[in-house]
Amino acid sequence: MSGFMDKGLFYRTDEGTPQGGIISLMTLAGLEQRIKSTALKKVLEPTFIGYADDFVVTCASKEVLENDIKPLIAYFLAERGLKLSEEKTHITHINDGFDFLGFNYRKYKGKLLIKQSKANTLMFLNNLCELIKTHVTFPVNDLIKLINPKLRGWSNYYRHCVVKQEFGYVSHKLFHALWHWAKRRHPTKSRTWIALKYFINRKGQWQFHGWQKIMDMDCQFNLFQIAKVPIKRHVKIRSAATPFDPQYQEYLAKRKLKRLARNSWNV
Repeated sequence: MSGFMDKGLFYRTDEGTPQGGIISLMTLAGLEQRIKSTALKKVLEPTFIGYADDFVVTCASKEVLENDIKPLIAYFLAERGLKLSEEKTHITHINDGFDFLGFNYRKYKGKLLIKQSKANTLMFLNNLCELIKTHVTFPVNDLIKLINPKLRGWSNYYRHCVVKQEFGYVSHKLFHALWHWAKRRHPTKSRTWIALKYFINRKGQWQFHGWQKIMDMDCQFNLFQIAKVPIKRHVKIRSAATPFDPQYQEYLAKRKLKRLARNSWNV
């Protein structure tokens, strides 16, 4: 019997295992060592990158990936009663790029750029637009409270890569979705009336906002401005570093201080 836990309740599933679940993680345990321990590393060093139950294997030879590594992975899974999905398995060149964990990895004229995947961006926008359409009668403040956490979480996940243009695109599409939301609420009102009621002009940019009186005080609720999220490049941590090893305590302490210093400059 398979299933998953959510808020203390067990939900049974007829087939498969939950994505990223303990069983799926244990199944892939040892795959990286199996790949690196083969005789292939004497010729072309393969690299394994895994996160939960998703993984990517890189190599300097397409033939080695097709004829050696892919069959090795298929055999590794077959030993555990699983089958490698041909639909989800792709062999591609880095110049053509590939998607992994919602990011797109691709080299442009020899330079690697990591962006958010287009499919993930479109899915995020579709979810936001559907949320707005299904809450036409919601008060403005409540709608903003629903949208802001999604914008913050999504932007924090991608803010370390080349994403400034995509953030602007999401902000542009979101503006139009909220404009149609406001027009649908007030079909007989003019564009000027709608703009003054739901939007505030901040240095030439119209920001969606609302007002609410709390304890005899006028409180303003503003939509999170994803287009203004600063880009912070991620500094890769040493692969062997662990807080449980005394020799890396000084390194981790300095790394934490640098991160706090960078964050303080952006406040």
